[in-house]
Amino acid sequence: MANTLVDDIYDGYNDYPSVYNIKDLEQDELFQEALSTSYAKRSIFTPKIPGSAMRLGTSTGFHRSGTGVSMRPTTSGLRPMTAVRGAGYTSSSRQPFDPLNMSSSTRGPAPPLETGKEDTPEEKIKVAEKKIMELIESSIEAAYENNMRVALERAREASSRERALIRLQEQAGLSDSHNVDLTFAVIFNLAIQYTNNNMFTEAIATYQAITRNRMFSNSARLKMNMGNVYVKMGQLSQAIKMYRMAFDQAPTAHKDLRIKIMHNIGMLFVQMGRLEEAANSFEWVMKERAEFKAGLHAVLCHFALSHRDKMKRAFLELLEVQLNIDQEDRYNISTDDVASNILNEILKNDDLSKLEKELKSEVERTILCAAKLIAPVIEDTLTAGFAWCVDSIKSSAYGPLVADLEISKAMVFLHNRETQLAIDTLKMFENRESKANSSAATMLSFVYFLQGDYDQAERCGEIARNADSYNAAAYVNLSACAIRKGELNIARELLLCALDTDASHVQALYNLGLVYKKQSMYEEALECFWKVRNIVRHDPQTLYQIGHLYQLMSDVDQAAEWYNQLLGIIPCDPGVLQKLGEMYDSAGDKQQAYQFYSDSYRFFPANFEVIDWLGSYFVSMQIAEKSLVYFKKAVELAPDEPRWRLLVAACLRRTGQFHKALAEYQDIHNKFPENIECLKFLIRLCSDLGLKEAQLYATELKRAEKAKELKDRQGSARPGSRRSNSGTSSRAGSGMSVLSDHRSSPTFGKRENQGLSSAGIARSNRIPTNENIIEATNDTNDQTDTRYVDPIGPLPIRPMTSAGKRDDDFGDEELGDDLLPV
Repeated sequence: MANTLVDDIYDGYNDYPSVYNIKDLEQDELFQEALSTSYAKRSIFTPKIPGSAMRLGTSTGFHRSGTGVSMRPTTSGLRPMTAVRGAGYTSSSRQPFDPLNMSSSTRGPAPPLETGKEDTPEEKIKVAEKKIMELIESSIEAAYENNMRVALERAREASSRERALIRLQEQAGLSDSHNVDLTFAVIFNLAIQYTNNNMFTEAIATYQAITRNRMFSNSARLKMNMGNVYVKMGQLSQAIKMYRMAFDQAPTAHKDLRIKIMHNIGMLFVQMGRLEEAANSFEWVMKERAEFKAGLHAVLCHFALSHRDKMKRAFLELLEVQLNIDQEDRYNISTDDVASNILNEILKNDDLSKLEKELKSEVERTILCAAKLIAPVIEDTLTAGFAWCVDSIKSSAYGPLVADLEISKAMVFLHNRETQLAIDTLKMFENRESKANSSAATMLSFVYFLQGDYDQAERCGEIARNADSYNAAAYVNLSACAIRKGELNIARELLLCALDTDASHVQALYNLGLVYKKQSMYEEALECFWKVRNIVRHDPQTLYQIGHLYQLMSDVDQAAEWYNQLLGIIPCDPGVLQKLGEMYDSAGDKQQAYQFYSDSYRFFPANFEVIDWLGSYFVSMQIAEKSLVYFKKAVELAPDEPRWRLLVAACLRRTGQFHKALAEYQDIHNKFPENIECLKFLIRLCSDLGLKEAQLYATELKRAEKAKELKDRQGSARPGSRRSNSGTSSRAGSGMSVLSDHRSSPTFGKRENQGLSSAGIARSNRIPTNENIIEATNDTNDQTDTRYVDPIGPLPIRPMTSAGKRDDDFGDEELGDDLLPV
């Protein structure tokens, strides 16, 4: 049997019918009854999807009805409920059980994998930190572009986001993972932006929030920033305190930082007037590491304190500073290789070479400035002081600066008006190197030109040009000499050569504009002055020349605009005010012209042209009382000029003060007995007043006219003399000459061409003059010509009144001033 079981494991299965015989189950009543009442024999029930009006009672969304339960025959009790849904089966989707997703090929591509969720605290913290850093970078970029307001707004936004980040970390329990460097960057940038926007109080508070927090390791260096803010606030003592705290907390290894801090402390001491402490600070810097700037500041402090020995010592320490630039030796390499020479020429003009040239030039200016400052005071005499400085520089590494110092010495002599010493000093350079010789010859040419020795000035200018053909100042001096000789074309060529050498030479441009102006080339002159204005923006002389050129070009509007710009710089210039008055007078705007003439007189009351115009203006307005004020002022300024006295007397006559006018004429006659106009006025007044002196003045007038006629004949008989016209001769010796010939206004020329009265006041705003003839007969019955012309015009014509008989009741009464006719 064992062998049978081995061969067939199912052999003998039906040998036990009482246990395994299935056929017997068909006759088993209990089995059949159970089978008939099982789940498989139930009728199929299809559940309906519940509607909106159905009550959802179970998790499946609807109630199941007709759950199959039966009573077991053995127990006659209820069957327990069994599951109605298999694993992996969903009745709502009605999909077959497919746990391995084998049918995906029939349903399309698989859905993508789900990404990591960002709503976790860690992810939110990372996003917030990234946004804060972006705001900080954006704020710095805005500050670099000088958009300070936007930079501050973004810095504030970064600060607020950083505080929100801290709250988020506290709520998530991640405070230990907070980024301290991010907090430092946020607060530091906010403090900087406060400073850039001049919100100094907020900046100080922000810096204090950093320095008082021990979490930040290098916060002590921010004391320097706080010191800078206090300097801007004007609190120098507090700034020094902060600088000293930063200096004490700075490590010794940070030598550059400590030197800068000490230099700042010294500068603040200078501003506070504590020069001793400032000098000590700069000396400490020089001991740590010698610098040109600190050395110069030390010299300045000792100069202000008048310490001769310390000045010398500081100057020697300054000369010991090494520049360590061998520029000339490096680039002066001459080889036969063309490529090497080309490369060498390129290197001479690269950025590094330019930087070296700037440093060398700055060092030379520093040493020369210190030497020129202390030379006049370190010894008893100026010459001895400069000699000491020259010897010190010769024994140092900056020996080539001796020539420049000698020229500076000559400049000091010129400033002290010791011209001969300056000339002797400059003549020492005649046999020296070309550059120094050219500079000295240029200065000598300038000195000789100022002295009026134009031949020597031209000779020295030629020497300077031959020594250095690129010396623009030499060409300018030669052009000045040519202008003096009237050789404008040669001067123009020399100035053009100077501009070829240096296109931005201000003196050459200005002089060239003057040459063009003299040659009536106004467009070219205007172009030159425009270039000067672009270089020197607010030069009064340039603005005046531009305005005058527009005036010469008859462009009144442009001329007035430029003159007004000049008045914006120098509002009290009487000459410019007079020019504007002349322009408006020629345009016929008397009111505006009076305003500018009045302002010119207010700033400079000694201008006779302005006085003359103002007096004539009020005469034309028939207000002789105001004219009298100006003419009296002219009499005070020129008491020996009879013209102004005659005008005063004429104004007295116009105001009805005949007795005062007579007294004034008599006084003029006593001082100037040969004045013919005064005698004519005296004859007229005496005749009107019924005085007997009229005959006496007529006799004197006849004698004066004969003497003048004899004098004119003698003058015309001389060789080379020319006879004056009648109008001029009638005024000779009277002081009633016209205004000076140097008037530049077109109005004046027009008036002169229109003719002048015997008193020399022919104004367009005057009333036309009429001649009044008076004949006076003496005892010999000779007729004397007593014709005269009123210098300020005839009296106003009074209105005709009734020719009836005057009421004698008022004959003895005196009229008051208020009743006199105006």
